[in-house]
Amino acid sequence: MTPFNKKQINFLAYASLIGFIALTLSACGTTDTIDLSGAAGAPAQTEAPVTTEEVAATEVPPTPIPPATGRILFASNRDGGNDLYITSPDGIEITRLTTNAALDSSSTPRLSPDGSMVAFSSTINGNTDIYLLEIASGAIRRITDAAEKDSSPSWSPNGQQLAFESFRDGNLEIYIVNVDGSNPIRLTNDAAGDSNPIWSPVANEIVFVSNRFGNADLFLLGLNGSVSLLTTNPAPDSTPAWSPDGSMIAYAAFTSELSDICLIGRDGLNQNCITQGSAEYSTPVWSQNGEWIAASDLTSIHVYNINNKSLVQLSQPGVEPRGIPAWSPDGLRLVFQAESGGDMELYHAHIQTHEFIRVTSISGYDGKPLWASQ
Repeated sequence: MTPFNKKQINFLAYASLIGFIALTLSACGTTDTIDLSGAAGAPAQTEAPVTTEEVAATEVPPTPIPPATGRILFASNRDGGNDLYITSPDGIEITRLTTNAALDSSSTPRLSPDGSMVAFSSTINGNTDIYLLEIASGAIRRITDAAEKDSSPSWSPNGQQLAFESFRDGNLEIYIVNVDGSNPIRLTNDAAGDSNPIWSPVANEIVFVSNRFGNADLFLLGLNGSVSLLTTNPAPDSTPAWSPDGSMIAYAAFTSELSDICLIGRDGLNQNCITQGSAEYSTPVWSQNGEWIAASDLTSIHVYNINNKSLVQLSQPGVEPRGIPAWSPDGLRLVFQAESGGDMELYHAHIQTHEFIRVTSISGYDGKPLWASQ
């Protein structure tokens, strides 16, 4: 065989081998071009496009915000006097509860433990006394009738008595009275002023404020008249508020015109401040589960978690909180009065979403809100 013929045979054999490989690959079901580039000559991978339907199927829908329930009571001078009103949380259904009640501006109305009544102080014919309003019926009855001022009512745990401050004996002292107005009892007797009584939610103990040692401090009062000192700070302490289980008291500890929100055990131990800088804080209020404390300053509502020490600030441009906020029955919102556009109006805010809802929008003063479950 000639060299030429040998080369021809070798070429034909080589071509047959290539054809065999192609036939084999075709039989395996692949028609893709083999790419030898990349690591170890591995075939390139192409991801399939994700469809809109697949994205929608993997998205978790947001948890819907439950609607606000219950009703909000508040004081307003929208009709000329300073009266009590009640509204749905959206502000659509507003009903006037009192006429010419002349609510005492220095005292805060208080809901009874069962939420069926409101205790408030009212100034009529120049005399300030304690009154009760039954929310369902609108019936009002007068509880005190002393010639001097009676104010700042606070409910006993069973709803059968009220503690209050009175000037009836020529000096500001703490009294209790049955809700039918019978059996008023004077509990304190000191030359200094004793004021702002707040009854424990679980026991027959009352925390109050007194300057009997030359400076406003917190004291614990028993129904037998026993008094024990709780705070001894060089600056004033005031606006006490019991935790729901009655084990702790939140209060404002002042430094000059500013204050911090602090805590102290009912035994006078474990005193500490939970705010990180003084401000013009309002009276602190506890959530129903005892986990949160809320207080307003002039710019926002500060909400502190007692367990993990976290802070939530609720604010909205043009809304300046004032007064004492109040928790919704479900513990998800706070209602408060705020200055907006030159008016004092009511708002409520959702703690988690920070959503603000304006409740009132009539010219005048709307304030001192309470949130009832009924």
